[in-house]
Amino acid sequence: MVKKEKKYEPPNSNDRSPRNNYLIGFWCFDIIWNLGFGNWNLNLSRQENMVPQTTKRSQRDFRKRDVFYLVPLWLISLIAPDPYLYHKKEFKKKDLYYLGAIGLAPLIWSDPHFHHVMVLAGIYAILALGLSLFMGYAGQISLGHAAFFGIGAYTTAILTTRHSFSPFVALWASALSASAVAYLIGRPILKLKGYFLALATLGFGEIFLVMVRESTNLTGGVIGIFGIPWFSVMGFSFDTYLRQYYLIWGVVTGLFIFSKNLVRSKLGRALLAVAASEDAASSVGINVPRIKLEIFVLGAAFAGLAGSLFACIMSTANPEAFGLGVTVPIVMMVILGGMGTIYGPVAGAILLTWLMDILSRYQEYSLPIYSVILILLLIFFPDGIGTRLNVRILYLIGYWAKKRKRDEGKL
Repeated sequence: MVKKEKKYEPPNSNDRSPRNNYLIGFWCFDIIWNLGFGNWNLNLSRQENMVPQTTKRSQRDFRKRDVFYLVPLWLISLIAPDPYLYHKKEFKKKDLYYLGAIGLAPLIWSDPHFHHVMVLAGIYAILALGLSLFMGYAGQISLGHAAFFGIGAYTTAILTTRHSFSPFVALWASALSASAVAYLIGRPILKLKGYFLALATLGFGEIFLVMVRESTNLTGGVIGIFGIPWFSVMGFSFDTYLRQYYLIWGVVTGLFIFSKNLVRSKLGRALLAVAASEDAASSVGINVPRIKLEIFVLGAAFAGLAGSLFACIMSTANPEAFGLGVTVPIVMMVILGGMGTIYGPVAGAILLTWLMDILSRYQEYSLPIYSVILILLLIFFPDGIGTRLNVRILYLIGYWAKKRKRDEGKL
């Protein structure tokens, strides 16, 4: 029997994706707060003090609180996944499995060493995600990503230890400073291509290290900056490995969802076109220099966030943590995980972080063993473990679940 082809139906204008309802809901919450709790607090302050100056101070403090919660909610509205994806089943079940595994892992393995290694793996995953957008989707090469990582760390260190800024404010300042530097250097060097671009970014990383070592009054020179406070939000301090685990992997989850939405957007399709052929992308009207600069700045913002979190967790920032010894592993995480996937860099970060931790116990033979393992992984997984393995474990789980139902006669 021949199946009838479905007739094309244009999308209905009433069936809009509810993504825009995030901001509408947040602004409604703002109005309710202003009309309800906000006015109640202001009236209470008037009845107690009956002083116009106190009332003005209360109004000013309330406006600060208003901005304080509206900005994060607006950022969440950009990161949060579209509920329409759940209806269309584009947000796959494997994402929920991965999220559940990340949430339950520290509860199953309560070893503090496990928590600390996974915290470092999460920080490297943020770096690898940002670099994957630039290398895997835009098709460019960067060997200076560790410099933006260091800019974020030193920005947080200077603001928190010398100017008494809170780590939460320093986090956003670190992302902004790394993005600003990326914009300034990206305009000239992104005109280069291939290995010339790689050498230019590598040179920028080395220049950053020289400036950090020589600027003793600002960065502390070779010794660095110590005594960086723990990351805290509204008085809640992330001062244990378990809390740091959930902080870091919560940020990784948010950036992962943001990256997944990004690569499915118009910008993501433009990135794929640029990676395939810059000339062909220009011929269809894509502004190639602007696209490359935007994704370069975004990757630097990811690195700035990672650097800020790294500084708060390690309580120190010194040049040794941001050299070429960090750049190479990050690039390897992207390559081993899979350059054309979002899952790959996260998997590569976890794999290489644990590999480096295990081999650190064998100092004499760590380098040759590490090299042999990387060579074998590149031979057997040339496209990355994220591309080859993808959902093999979940496939086996689904297979055995179906086999069990089949044996019971339910299928």
